[in-house]
Amino acid sequence: MSQQPEAIILFARGTLALLDLWPALTIAVNEQWGGTESSAKKTWLASTLIDEFETRAPLIPTTETSTTPVVDPKSASDPPLDIDEIADLLHQIMSDEFDANLEDGSIDAVASDLVRLWKDVLGPNPLVLVEALEKKAEEVKKSGVKASVGQGGSLSESEGEDDDDDDYEDEDVDMDQAPQLVESQKPKEKEEPIVDDDGFTLVQKKGKR
Repeated sequence: MSQQPEAIILFARGTLALLDLWPALTIAVNEQWGGTESSAKKTWLASTLIDEFETRAPLIPTTETSTTPVVDPKSASDPPLDIDEIADLLHQIMSDEFDANLEDGSIDAVASDLVRLWKDVLGPNPLVLVEALEKKAEEVKKSGVKASVGQGGSLSESEGEDDDDDDYEDEDVDMDQAPQLVESQKPKEKEEPIVDDDGFTLVQKKGKR
């Protein structure tokens, strides 16, 4: 259990990385959906998530030889917050602070990633996993987030949801393979004007289509 005293610290680092990997939040901050303090609100969101896990995490009582509280490794199978609780918290914060009602499924994905992160930091190789997340976040920061707002305000992201339980890697979506939603219409043929014998152009009445 030598790695356990750092579980909260590693969870905090991983949480920051996961939020950096969340395209919808990145766009909300860059576009200042939460006003000029959008960046500070993102930091506050991270601290709120970390505090919720830390204050609810079961600890192993201190002893004469160990005066530092240690997170009970059993909570790996029973995290302090479940996916639904995290998703509700994220929905509320995104709505209240960023005026964003996300319906792209990303909130559930982030909630699932946070639960998986908690399990990982209590596992055998937590530092390796967290550093991998941080590396991925740095790569995304350099490449930028590509997304567009579709009908209904939903986000269409170039990076897919994270379904990998081991490395949290995103899948790239080939937008060229997306079905064409609106068929292109051929330009209407221009009708030739009708000229009478005196050289006057006749006005034609438009018929109903």
